[in-house]
Amino acid sequence: MKRYISSLMALCLMFALVLPVEAKEAESFRDVPTDFWAYEQINRCVQDGIVSGYSDGTFKPGNPVSYGAFSIMLARAFYASELAAYSDQGTATGEAIMNKHGILSGTSRSSASIGASLPREDMAQCMYNVLVDKGAKIPSVSEQNAAMSAMSDFFSISGNCRTGVLVCYTLGLLGGQSDGSFGPKNPMNRAQGCVVINRLRDYLQNNGGATTPVTPPEQPETPVDPPEKPETPVTPPETPEVTDGPLFKLQDGETAQQMMNRINASTTYREGYLTNGKPITEENIKELLAKFEETMPEGSPWYGGTPDQSNYFYSSPKFGTGGGCNSYAISDALFDEQAPMTKHQNFDQLKVGDVIWVKNSQNGYDHVIVITSLTSNREGQFSATGAGGTRGVSWAEHGKFTTLTLPEVASGTYIYSRY
Repeated sequence: MKRYISSLMALCLMFALVLPVEAKEAESFRDVPTDFWAYEQINRCVQDGIVSGYSDGTFKPGNPVSYGAFSIMLARAFYASELAAYSDQGTATGEAIMNKHGILSGTSRSSASIGASLPREDMAQCMYNVLVDKGAKIPSVSEQNAAMSAMSDFFSISGNCRTGVLVCYTLGLLGGQSDGSFGPKNPMNRAQGCVVINRLRDYLQNNGGATTPVTPPEQPETPVDPPEKPETPVTPPETPEVTDGPLFKLQDGETAQQMMNRINASTTYREGYLTNGKPITEENIKELLAKFEETMPEGSPWYGGTPDQSNYFYSSPKFGTGGGCNSYAISDALFDEQAPMTKHQNFDQLKVGDVIWVKNSQNGYDHVIVITSLTSNREGQFSATGAGGTRGVSWAEHGKFTTLTLPEVASGTYIYSRY
């Protein structure tokens, strides 16, 4: 009898251990029935440990998601190995991992608390940053432009989030609302969070450009003789012809996008060279910038004809969509739209021709410029003058700053270099 009782107790204990795992189903939440619109997506995230319910047996799918909550959800979904190294698995750890990879870059987190509700535009920007960080395929500019026209409230989206929204909308990672708007300031809720994370996971896994390690071929049993050296040497690539460079000037009522379409069609990317055929050096960059200033002098508008918000925008293959600053356009006209780009925060490596997105959390300064001149002082700080502007071109006044080494600037400021 004692042996029977012991076996029965062991069996009961086994079921007690199994029940919590079986309970990790969306249908176990009394507010998520099987016919709930996001039931499958919630269920998947719960089973994969990305999100959990509340102790009262509810999931609360309509509750807004905070910056901290979305950070830890993204960490569990896309950076699980890094998260596993921390003993604290809370929202602060999730945010630390997000900051390490630049996932919160471009969002309003710097001015919002970790517990503040995450608006839809910042949700899209975070997803876009994950795509970039993972090296995923990004839609073409023409595809993004089509998505722009599909949103009735596109110009109410914050400028720094527009590329993120366009990319995610184009890929089908998120959608608009029933009235054709995007609702960028509306808070994202827990059910929506599960849906978009699963879509992002599927995209990265199926066709997001992530590479699968290739198994190297086995070593052949007998050595293979190397191919014979060709009798005639290979002709090196031709040095591009030196020209005056593209005509950086609005013509015949062009918008910024139309002007850049014309310029991009007239240039060919050649590694190590500017669009005028000269090697990439600080001296040659300054020379080409001076020609741009001649054709688009200080104060020239970024549009032709009747001004409209859409006339100021330019969608760059590398930078994404830029607004009134239009430093993206200057960079593409200098180096070519297909020139590779690196993103970093090594301020001591800033060069003339680099694009820098300057943010200061103390005074709200937020501006994108192309560096046109650069000087440093003994304290390691440096002054830079940039080209950009809002609705008019400025070659000198915009972008003067001397505080790039301060932490409140460095945390949100990035350099985009094409050297």
